[in-house]
Parts: sequence; C-alpha cells; structure tokens
Amino acid sequence: MFSGFTDMDQKSGSAADQAYGYLRERLIAGEYESGTRLTEWMIAGELGTSRTPVREAMRRLVGDGFLVFRPNYGTFVETWSTQEIGELFDLRSLLESEIAGTAASRISAEQIERLGHLQDQIEQQGPDLGRDNLARIALLNRDFHQLIAQASNSARLVSMLTNAIEAPVVQQTFRRYSLTQLQRSFHHHRELIDAFRVGDSAWAHAAMSCHVRAGRFAMLG
Repeated sequence: MFSGFTDMDQKSGSAADQAYGYLRERLIAGEYESGTRLTEWMIAGELGTSRTPVREAMRRLVGDGFLVFRPNYGTFVETWSTQEIGELFDLRSLLESEIAGTAASRISAEQIERLGHLQDQIEQQGPDLGRDNLARIALLNRDFHQLIAQASNSARLVSMLTNAIEAPVVQQTFRRYSLTQLQRSFHHHRELIDAFRVGDSAWAHAAMSCHVRAGRFAMLG
C-alpha cells in the first residue's frame, strides 16, 4: 500500500513525479479496468496528497497514451480495440525481434546471468495461473524484456519500443494464458537465453518473434 507523501516530498516538488509513477504502475498492472473514469480527488485520496500533483500526473499519462481525456466527461483509462491490440503486437514483434538479434552480439556474460536469475524467479511457483502469481510474473517479465533492450545498446529502437512494451494491454497478457501457453512462454525465455549464450543473432531474433506472436495469439485468439 502506498504510504502517501511527506511534507518534504511536497515541498521538494517531487509530488507530481511520485503521483505519476504510482498511477502509471497501477495502470500497467491493470488495477484500473479499461474505460474506468479516474478523478483527481479519487487518486489524491489514495495518495494522501492534494489534487495539484495528481492533475499534472494525469495530464502526463494522457500524453503517454495510458489515459484519454474527453471534454465535458473527464479522464478515462484507455481502451483498446481488437485492431489496435493486433497492431501493437505487430509493432512489438518487429522491434523486439530486432532488439533481441542485436542484443545477441552485444550482451555481457553478467547480463545473461541476470536473465537466467530472472527466469528462475519467474518459474519459481511453476505454471500457477492464480492472479497473484500472474501479477508477480508480469513484473519480472517486464524486467526480463527491459534487460534485453538495455543489452542491445540501441537507444533509438529502445525508445520506440518503450511505450509499446509497457502498455497495460501488453503487461496483462499473462492473464489470458492457458497452462500450456504459460509454459510455452517460459520455454521461449529459456531459448532466448540459450541464443544469447552462443551469440546467435538469427536464433535470438526468431525466438523473440515466436514469443511475441504467441502473446498476440493469447490476447486475440
């Protein structure tokens, strides 16, 4: 639970940044349903702060595409059409496959070890489809993909990918997985790690493409 802002936080001018981070993480985690109306006073009440930093945070999240502002109606959690979800996963497939292929020739032994550790954590409770475990996996999965992006050292590609990979609809993919699909996801991660260990760019590219396309199928059928 969020403990609220201290007076020092408020005075330092960091309140808006904290409100932004708090709200963004909750949106990514899917804690607000698509189409839900969010109000400044509601979020301010959760944070124990004034409405001013919340207003700024919500404005930034509208700009990021997480929220949508409708004049005379208010601010709502963004909704995604089937076509938009398909396009988002197509973009991810294109960008992440290229990033994985590039990372295979640049990733360090330490980064590969960290990927292995993350995957051990992801699989710690097996293919448990319980809500809490899937939420835990989703956070670790984001770290896994972000680490690959960092290893690619391709600032432009990573910048293009950031919003796509952190879109709530992407982060909530695990909620749609069957037992078989979750196990397949684990296998894809292990295969990516194997490709990185031998520095095979084509293998890493293909493994990431399969991984993202499988996620697309889980979301859209």
